[in-house]
Amino acid sequence: MQNHKFKTDFTTKIDYSQAKSLSTHKISVIYTHGLFSDCWGRKPESVKEWCEKHNIGFFRYELAGHGSDSARYEEADMLIWKAQLLEIIDDIVDGKVILIGSSIGGWLSLLAAIERPERVQGIVGLAAAPDFTRDLEEYVFTPQQRQDMERNGRLEFSTKDFTYLFTKQMFETARPMCLLGKEIPIDCPVHLLQGMKDDCIEPNKAQNIAKCLRSTQVVVKLLKNSNHRLCNPEDITEMFNSLESMI
Repeated sequence: MQNHKFKTDFTTKIDYSQAKSLSTHKISVIYTHGLFSDCWGRKPESVKEWCEKHNIGFFRYELAGHGSDSARYEEADMLIWKAQLLEIIDDIVDGKVILIGSSIGGWLSLLAAIERPERVQGIVGLAAAPDFTRDLEEYVFTPQQRQDMERNGRLEFSTKDFTYLFTKQMFETARPMCLLGKEIPIDCPVHLLQGMKDDCIEPNKAQNIAKCLRSTQVVVKLLKNSNHRLCNPEDITEMFNSLESMI
């Protein structure tokens, strides 16, 4: 891994494993992790191993404000995270790309595919969470929590497993990027893996995404015994099956 300074002026760690085979070196997988997660865990490690075995390029990176850049988390927002992924597609990785996105990474992958249709060959969404900020604002936050976010510019939001820090800036920049409720102009293959025991994302979210996608090549995989992390052996196997079909 190495440090990379993005055009947004955030510096995070990246890891690029370029394929050596001439027949496949123009295809790369880009992995985008979720909010308050990282790109060094079991899922991305497994994807890297799979890509190296199949002579496919693999790129992973830390979102701004995460990992080595966690001190700047409150300065980051959806515009910055989207710009990171677009910069990777435009300036760092050659050829066609397949985007794997976990949770918010799935949202960012959909946004990138809309803006770079000529480069994105496929998307694998792992508990993809487009519009989760709108869902929280409209259906989850109490009036007091919405008031606290507006007044303080930040909100600590606790679940039974984790306490998230949300910023007003993140939510404001996310509003124009919401995708559901209208056609999502993506035509490439999209596979959506969703755990039915997910405590963060409603299992029907994947089906709602599928209904909105313009693509006719959409697969929804509901994994009965899986949670939001999707790191069980069967989850990883299904992810590999999706990659195989797109390669």
